[in-house]
Amino acid sequence: MQAQINGHSVIVYPDMLRGWYFAEIDGKAVYRFGPFESHKLVKELVVLLFPQIPVLELVEPSAPMDDSALMILGNAERVTKVTEEQEIAWQ
Repeated sequence: MQAQINGHSVIVYPDMLRGWYFAEIDGKAVYRFGPFESHKLVKELVVLLFPQIPVLELVEPSAPMDDSALMILGNAERVTKVTEEQEIAWQ
C-alpha cells in the first residue's frame, strides 16, 4: 500500500522492434530500462529490484511511449489496485 500512496510503480512492456523494457514511475519521474532480450529476463530483474512495487505488464507490442503515457498507465494501475483493495475491505 505504501508504494501506491507514494505514486510508485513499474511498467513492463515490449516494443515493436527491439525487445522488452521496464520503466519505474516514481512520482513525476520516469526511469526507463532496456531493451532486454526476453520477457523472462525483465521479470527476473523487476522482482529483484522492485519486490514491493506494483507492476503493470503490457503484453502487446506498442509504439514508443513518451513519459506522459507511461505515467498515465502507472497511475491507472495504482488506482485499480487501490479500488480493488477497498472493495475487498468493504466485503
